[in-house]
This record gives sequence, structure tokens and C-alpha cells, in this order.
Amino acid sequence: MTDDPDQAAAPPAIAAPSGRIDIDEDAIATIVRDAVRSCYGVVATGRPRRGSAIVKRLAQPFHRDKIAISLVDGRIAVRLSIVVEYGTPIATVARNVIETVTFQIQRTLGMEVDRVDVNVSGLRVSDRAAGTLA
Repeated sequence: MTDDPDQAAAPPAIAAPSGRIDIDEDAIATIVRDAVRSCYGVVATGRPRRGSAIVKRLAQPFHRDKIAISLVDGRIAVRLSIVVEYGTPIATVARNVIETVTFQIQRTLGMEVDRVDVNVSGLRVSDRAAGTLA
């Protein structure tokens, strides 16, 4: 027993459990997809859809191939395609996507981002009045 109050109040040290954490590429792609959807000027991810008006209004499932994830020297690299709202500055929207995706990956996973490559695959006038963004 010691007379020092600092030593008496210290809780016992607990050893950290050992183990390994694996993060699936689909989980990272979900983070990227949600970050991209939050960016102003982005109408959709992937290539512009073609087809009838009914097909365009149906909810499209998430397609993994629109977002490519790779690991480069322990850092994440992302490649994705977006469709931009007609009339918005394309370079500004693409830079915003890069910054938002980088921030969300670093915040959520605590991993460094090597690069985010954005391919603008089309322009589209969205139907914001009806509340339908693809």
C-alpha cells in the first residue's frame, strides 16, 4: 500500500485482445457510394441509363462494378464513374466527390487514401421537382 493517491486510484491495466480485422471491398464501396450520393451535382453513379421512362423511374439496385476499390502500399485507391447534373461545373463536382470520398473513408475506416479517380460518364437533367434522383 502506498501513500501516493495517484497510484492508489489507477485502475489495473487490461491487455488489449489480439486479432485481425478484415474489411470487405463491398463495405468500402458502400461508404464510397453513400459519400458520392451526398455530393451536390451528382445525379447517379455509373454510366447513364438508357431505356424507357418506366425503367428510368424504377429503383436500381447497387451495382458493385461501378466502384472499383484497390489497395496500393497499404492505402486505398478508388475508381468510380458518375453522371453529373447538366449545368453544374463538372470539375467542381468531381473535386467535391474526391474530397468527400477521401474524408469519409479516412473518418470511417481510419485508413489513408492513395487516390480517388472520378470518371464523368455523362450529363443528365434530373427531375428534382418530382424528387427523383437516380
